[in-house]
Amino acid sequence: MQGAAPFLENDIMARFVFATALAAVLGMLLLAMSYGGASAQERATCSQARAQCGTQRVCQRRFDNCMQTGCWTVVMVKRCGYEKR
Repeated sequence: MQGAAPFLENDIMARFVFATALAAVLGMLLLAMSYGGASAQERATCSQARAQCGTQRVCQRRFDNCMQTGCWTVVMVKRCGYEKR
């Protein structure tokens, strides 16, 4: 039974190293995606958001709010960083 113990320790160590590396890679990917989304969002304008929204009255209210705050709000999702033009 002594031969099984080193194998078990190596297996656990390998899994730990793999899990740590996987977590690091996924974390970096998520960070890169959120950074890329933020820079694209900062370049957007309130007028562009209104054009994508449509011609309903709610779109005009969202546009007016965006021009005041720089944030476009749909239901419970609030995205800020829009240029006020």
